[in-house]
Amino acid sequence: MSYLRLWWRFVVISFVHVMEYRVNFVFSVLEGVVQLLLAVLTFGLLYRFTDVVAGWSQAEVLMLVGIYRVVDAVISLQIAPNMTAISGYIRHGDLDFILLRPVSSQFLVSTRLVALPAAVNALIGIALTVYAGKAAGVRWSAEGIVGAAGFLSCGVVLLYCLWFFTVTFSFWLVQVDNLDYLFYGVFEAARYPVSFFKGLVRALLTFAFPVAFATTFPTRALLDGPDVRLLLLGGVLAGAGLVGTHLFWNRAVRHYSSASS
Repeated sequence: MSYLRLWWRFVVISFVHVMEYRVNFVFSVLEGVVQLLLAVLTFGLLYRFTDVVAGWSQAEVLMLVGIYRVVDAVISLQIAPNMTAISGYIRHGDLDFILLRPVSSQFLVSTRLVALPAAVNALIGIALTVYAGKAAGVRWSAEGIVGAAGFLSCGVVLLYCLWFFTVTFSFWLVQVDNLDYLFYGVFEAARYPVSFFKGLVRALLTFAFPVAFATTFPTRALLDGPDVRLLLLGGVLAGAGLVGTHLFWNRAVRHYSSASS
């Protein structure tokens, strides 16, 4: 509970910053709407000449796009601002003050920055998912919703672990910022079902860079019900990822020599 209260204080601080720059908040919302319209237009052109692609109808793919917007919003809200700041903490010595706090340093560097305008994109994504779900004939059930939420949570945690593991190399490397562009470049694949890809690429997008857990599997859970075994596998992978990043972070901190001294 103490960690939850601390995170809520970070949210309040972010809200205060947003209120200082209201116009920027409006432009962030407009940007999210434009990105969504472009994605819908892209698939509208794709399905102009066919009804089904790799077993997915247009309405089902639009559901996935809505879930993708939710995942992208969560990453932009909480993960991305903090991951891009970690290397700066290490280079400039700000990590010294974080390590002195009586809480987990990994928790602080992962949550202290919150980009609240991104939350609007999550609402837009949920609205698109519901709208497209009705067009796809989804029978909304508690089992499907819980299963989709479980897959989405596993996917977000796995993506966080992958990014956090990467930026932890900042303790030994001078610059890892270019890897952020690589992350977003590959993450773009999450807006498409993994069945659109073949062979090795599909396996990589399922386990190496697990965007399938973030978007494809939640969508299928809403359409056909959750695959319990696959959901358990996602939970195990997410748990292992959290443990692995925690151990790697602690090892890196032990080798950290203050940049401010």
